[in-house]
Amino acid sequence: MSQSAPKPLIIDGSDFFIGIVAARYNGAQVEALVAHVVAELKKHGVRERNIEVLRVPGSNEIPYAAHMLAATGEHDCIIALGVVLAGQTTHHDVIAHGTAYSLHSIGMQSEVPVINGILVVESIAQAEERISGKMDRGVEFARAALEMARHKIDLIERLDALEEQNGAFEEEDDEAGDDDDEDEGFDPKQIFKNN
Repeated sequence: MSQSAPKPLIIDGSDFFIGIVAARYNGAQVEALVAHVVAELKKHGVRERNIEVLRVPGSNEIPYAAHMLAATGEHDCIIALGVVLAGQTTHHDVIAHGTAYSLHSIGMQSEVPVINGILVVESIAQAEERISGKMDRGVEFARAALEMARHKIDLIERLDALEEQNGAFEEEDDEAGDDDDEDEGFDPKQIFKNN
């Protein structure tokens, strides 16, 4: 993981609703991650009642819960938190790649950003260095969630405005009796569906 984190932005999170899906496996380390994330969210104004923490057995179960939380439409961002330790087999690689791909897909399909806060490390010492040591990944995950929640709200408002504007143009065309125009108008959400 890079140690060159971006400069934090000043973001007011007082209106944000954040979902956190946290694994119970490697519980002490994950609980420390949750505590750091929640503390940073609160520092930026996110109300405690607007933070939902859902716990699942392990990191492999996080994508399902994140998908279902995103489907509720109640959250501006979801943070996935887990700690996966490398073992003598490649099981940790399977979990790391599978969860990363799934979490990205959930964000793209649901229009709710998902922050991948699953740490894949070789030892508990490495995990603790990234949680309570020089690299505070919990704070970084929280800051990323705040930034992406702001982007989500702003971009959806822009898309809604374009859709409303497009609907107004269609009504004007209908009133003008332009029935020969086969152009169905611009649907900004189609951009993502066609790619």
